[in-house]
Amino acid sequence: MNSLNSTLANEDNSTTIEEIEKMSPLMMNIFYCLYATIFTLAFVGNIFALITCYKTYKVTTSVLLCFIASLALADLMFTLLSIFDLIAFIGHGDWFGGDPVCKIQSFLIESCYTVSILTLVAISYERLKAVSSPVLARAQSTDNRSLILKIIWVIGIVSCTPLLYAYSVKRDEKSGPSLCLNDYMGDDGRQIYYAIQAVLLFLLPLGFMIWAHFRIFQHLSNHARTRVSLRTDSRDRLQQKKVTKMLAIVTLVFFICYGPFMIIRTLRYFYVYNGDAVWRLSQIMIFGQAAVNPIIYCFCSKQFRFSYKDLIHCRGFRKTDTRKPRSSSTKSTSSVRSQKISGMNEFRVGQVNHV
Repeated sequence: MNSLNSTLANEDNSTTIEEIEKMSPLMMNIFYCLYATIFTLAFVGNIFALITCYKTYKVTTSVLLCFIASLALADLMFTLLSIFDLIAFIGHGDWFGGDPVCKIQSFLIESCYTVSILTLVAISYERLKAVSSPVLARAQSTDNRSLILKIIWVIGIVSCTPLLYAYSVKRDEKSGPSLCLNDYMGDDGRQIYYAIQAVLLFLLPLGFMIWAHFRIFQHLSNHARTRVSLRTDSRDRLQQKKVTKMLAIVTLVFFICYGPFMIIRTLRYFYVYNGDAVWRLSQIMIFGQAAVNPIIYCFCSKQFRFSYKDLIHCRGFRKTDTRKPRSSSTKSTSSVRSQKISGMNEFRVGQVNHV
């Protein structure tokens, strides 16, 4: 992949082209099958996640759903942008679309990553505040938190604008194809830019989120030990724990998938590591991360599970049948409805309209 891996230099891409030409038909078929599987899961899964967030938000107006929708949108964009890298791969490294597509795709790829990690930071902060200071969390308006989401996207876009200048299409002198390269920054410029990015947009967020999730689980554990007798409060805490667990898994998977890529990319720019196998594996991992999140939502959330089933059975936007059910099916229908309401309550934690 050319722009997806924040291409380093002409000779690195030439090596990639030579490797593509040497790949056996079996390896090529494995690659295409792997790509098709990940792409399908990521594309369908994130669309389902966006629809679920939209449907549930109309009922709960939970800002948490807005953050999840932001993650799903960034993952969906990342997935669609990968098509250009696939075309380049099929074309033996020859970039499709010229300078405009090269610049925009490279810029948006990095923007998606930036938005994703900033959204995870915001989610961690919101969950910590909801658990440790529920009264303060309820007092904050939904509009203020929606503004935070808009600011995240603005920061993600603005911070990556230098890449619109840095990337361009260059013709490789050795092998001939046109390559999408980060060439104009030079070695020093690339080292400075990506070192700053690694610190500000990986290490610091990682440190904050580890601390935030530790504090969240600490608050929930302390509250559980007090054995509060109020049943409604206990249910709220249980729902909080479920949502917090789901978001903690999403955060953990994000860093597991992106960690090797960020570390190896930084080492390559500083010429500390020049290996290729681990580098290519790290690229597959960040692509796979876009497909994993919707699966996590499905396994960890009743609401997402029910919504996915409805969408698969083409009931995504069908109105609820208000007719009186037959007596033989009344019990099962009531059970399904109660489970769906329970799923909705996952995002109604501590006055969910705000949390």
